[in-house]
Amino acid sequence: MSEQNKVELYARDARFERARLGFLDHRIVDLSDSYEILEPDEPLDLRAYGRILRKRLPTILIVFFLVFTVGLIATLKEKPIYRAQVLLEIQKENPDIPTIKDLYELESVSDSYLKTQYSILASESVARQVIDQLHLDTLPEFNRPKWWQLGKRLSLPRKQTFALDPVRSGQDPEVYQRVLERFQGRLTIDPVSRSRLVNVRFDSNDAQLSARIANTLAENYIDQNLDARWKATQKATDWLSQQLVGVKAKLEKSEEQLQDYAQRNGLVFRETDKGTSENVANERLQQLQEELTKAQAERYEKEAVYRLVQAGDYGSLPGVVENKLIQDLSERLAELKRQFADLSTKFNPEYPRVKEIQSQINEIEATLKEERQRVADKIANEYLAAVRRESLVKQALDEQQKQVNLIAEKAVQYNILKREVDTNRQLYEGLLQRLKEAGVSASLKASNIRIVDSATPPARPAKPEIPLNLAVTTLLGLGLGISAAFLQERLDDTLKGADDVERLFGLPALALIPAVHHLNGNGPSVRRLLDHSKLLRSRQNGTASNTCACWHRIDQGGLCIAFHSRPSPGFIAHHQYAAWRRENHRRHQFGYFPRAARPARLTRRRRPSLPFPAKTLLHPREPRLG
Repeated sequence: MSEQNKVELYARDARFERARLGFLDHRIVDLSDSYEILEPDEPLDLRAYGRILRKRLPTILIVFFLVFTVGLIATLKEKPIYRAQVLLEIQKENPDIPTIKDLYELESVSDSYLKTQYSILASESVARQVIDQLHLDTLPEFNRPKWWQLGKRLSLPRKQTFALDPVRSGQDPEVYQRVLERFQGRLTIDPVSRSRLVNVRFDSNDAQLSARIANTLAENYIDQNLDARWKATQKATDWLSQQLVGVKAKLEKSEEQLQDYAQRNGLVFRETDKGTSENVANERLQQLQEELTKAQAERYEKEAVYRLVQAGDYGSLPGVVENKLIQDLSERLAELKRQFADLSTKFNPEYPRVKEIQSQINEIEATLKEERQRVADKIANEYLAAVRRESLVKQALDEQQKQVNLIAEKAVQYNILKREVDTNRQLYEGLLQRLKEAGVSASLKASNIRIVDSATPPARPAKPEIPLNLAVTTLLGLGLGISAAFLQERLDDTLKGADDVERLFGLPALALIPAVHHLNGNGPSVRRLLDHSKLLRSRQNGTASNTCACWHRIDQGGLCIAFHSRPSPGFIAHHQYAAWRRENHRRHQFGYFPRAARPARLTRRRRPSLPFPAKTLLHPREPRLG
């Protein structure tokens, strides 16, 4: 170690007033290589950010005024855009003819159907109809090429294209496609939430044109919807007509098979009031069953009366009680018997009047007997007739039952053929009804889409929104200005004070010595200004800090002395005491502690810029004591 590169270190000793500890090598450090300083994490300091913003205020203002000026010029030069709006209502699709119930019934529209209609509104087919109808491809607003396409159209040869979409004669497909893209780019479909309404908006540089395009688009959309429904109805009608011919032939064939089978097997059926066919044999069997029931009931009734006749109880017979002649004869007989009894008490039996009355009584009794016998014979005959009738009906029922059983075996195949005929008839009638309804629906122009509010030319442009653009430009300018300020501060790697030294090397400063280049000489004022022993003697800087450092100039030669320490029991106090005991300011003492931490970690990436000569920076390696 040379004499000019070492600084003596002193400490107080018990035997000596001052003892030399060693030397500190402050040779020039080679900083030709780049280093990166790994800084420790520091807490957020809002005041530091505020100082950065105040320091970089010119940068912020320059960037802000540049962005604001560009935004203002762009806003003022932008062409006004007018927005026209049409309000449409999309109801539920109903292909059938509405009934009274349908008119008063509220039905919801499915989301899938609404989304389909929204897609149709924004489709190319509707846009092409509007473009062709209003000749929008001839307007510069739509057919003007974009700026990046001008050079391409001039330099490249035009390719032969085969357009799949219908384009008017003489129209360039590329130009037409550009017009179509611009048309769709200016069209906006905005459904109203939770409703069947949809807003159709169109932007244009002309207010009248925007309203006209919006109304034309809505009308063409409705016409296209009607045309699509009409075409669908026509296709359905043609399909139904073809199907109807086949079903009719099938129905006729099945009816012929059914009739032929019935004739070959002797099956006779008739149509009932309910529209169904019924077998005659079954109907006859049912009638015989009813007749047998009636015959049995009648026979039971006649048999009861006949039992009375057999018992001789003529007085209770229904025919006797109801016979007027028998009633009159019975009354006359009773009167004659009363007269005969009166005369018998007065006259003997030979008396002529008595004989006459007796003769009348005998005659009336004979007549009553004959009449009663006649009634009894009638009851007996009626009973026998009822028994005979019951027997005949029962016999006929048995024969009919056998015939019905035989017919039932043959009716199995008949019923199969009959069901086929009924199915074909129902299918034929259904197709015929649908064909009639389709014809009626095709003749009616009923659309489920209507225009609620037509578009009117807007009074004021929708774009540009000058207040909004200026507000956005202001925010953007401030944001870019602040970002530029922080970026400039980030790229500035020079050391500007003790704070930067502490941040880079992780060592707090013991004292700050201002540079007084305008003071010359060694007068008392200069010495007082450069006397920082009080800072070194302060208890806070000497004992409270874990690590301390001091950078100050000694003379114009550029020699700097650094004092740095790390807490160690008694060792720091020992060296600080040696510093406090320093009387001659021409000698400068340094306290160095072995195994002290390096002031900062240096890697070979970024080279810090220091405001003082490089030879004053401590060497990264630990120096050896003299």
